[in-house]
Amino acid sequence: MKDPITSAGTVLLTGAAGHLGSAITRTLVGRAVNVAVNDVDAMAARRLVDSVDGAVPFIADVSQPDQAERLVTDVIERLGPIDVLVNGAGVEGPVGAVEDIRPDDVRRAFEVNVMSMFWVCRTIVGGMKRRGRGRIINVASGAGLAGGALASPYHASKHAVVGLTRSLARELGPHQIAVNAVCPGYVESPMVDRILDAETALTGGRADVVAAIPMARMARADEVAATVAFLALDAPSYVTGQCVVIDGGLRA
Repeated sequence: MKDPITSAGTVLLTGAAGHLGSAITRTLVGRAVNVAVNDVDAMAARRLVDSVDGAVPFIADVSQPDQAERLVTDVIERLGPIDVLVNGAGVEGPVGAVEDIRPDDVRRAFEVNVMSMFWVCRTIVGGMKRRGRGRIINVASGAGLAGGALASPYHASKHAVVGLTRSLARELGPHQIAVNAVCPGYVESPMVDRILDAETALTGGRADVVAAIPMARMARADEVAATVAFLALDAPSYVTGQCVVIDGGLRA
């Protein structure tokens, strides 16, 4: 039996205008799917769609439930049913000792990294259930599989993404909806640079993270994007509840 997701489907990607989101957008558009790209930054989203032929922009702050619901409605009205959701919106959150971190910064990290996924998922799954098919890919992190000093809000939020992924896989499996996560390790990106710079400012020394990676380099954004595309379009629909680690052997 042929898997129900094909290259003709519609994909919604949140957080699309960031470094990783842009790479995912380019990979998915290259597969000739209809790609709805969402970001809270209208100018960044416009630059993305100007550089990627075929991507359709939708501006919304998915950390807010009403905007997440309106986003899904707008995409369906313009592009038709959504077959694949890629939850890519995320922030690194505050870096610092736990006693120095402000409550509002912790809340914002969870609102963007976790609640945005929850709000979009709760709105989109009804249509997937009615059609008896769908795929959801959550961008988590290797930080969701282990602890990390001085970045507890980020690590805790990504652990929550892993828990949400596994829980939804069990809940939505009977409806033939596959839910998986990708867990990148260190990726060559502005976000990783910001985290390492902030940690260096606190400790006085920059961690040599590459030395701990067996492949002796960070991941490229296109490698993460290829993994997302595999789960979105190529993987058997029986693959669900998985957290695919892309870290060069860091946690092997």
